[in-house]
Amino acid sequence: MSKEEKEIHPEVQESIKDMPNRTTKFICKVFGIGFEDGNMLDSHIAEMHHPKRTVTINDIINGVFEGRINFPKTKAEIVKEIEKNKDKPEVTPEVIDIMRNLPDRRYNDEADLAVGIEQQRGATL
Repeated sequence: MSKEEKEIHPEVQESIKDMPNRTTKFICKVFGIGFEDGNMLDSHIAEMHHPKRTVTINDIINGVFEGRINFPKTKAEIVKEIEKNKDKPEVTPEVIDIMRNLPDRRYNDEADLAVGIEQQRGATL
């Protein structure tokens, strides 16, 4: 009897003694690693596989442009600015796609750009 089995309450040991050993493994679909129980798999997923996060307007204006974009700008000028900074980690393919699909007009300030992003998102829903 292992140390772990000795620590299990006697009633629990009695109730599980006749149960067959479980051969089912819990497998991570991304890494292909097997885990003995579901809790270990859940912990692995929580630590290693972060859920996809939606890009917010604030991410684009403050993260991508760092609050330093000079307005007014046309859509073409904004897209050019984004593509010029595409090596920044904040400039994801999703951000570039959002900006390329903005309504084709002139944006007077950050609030106007935010409205354009919302219009673009509403058109793609």
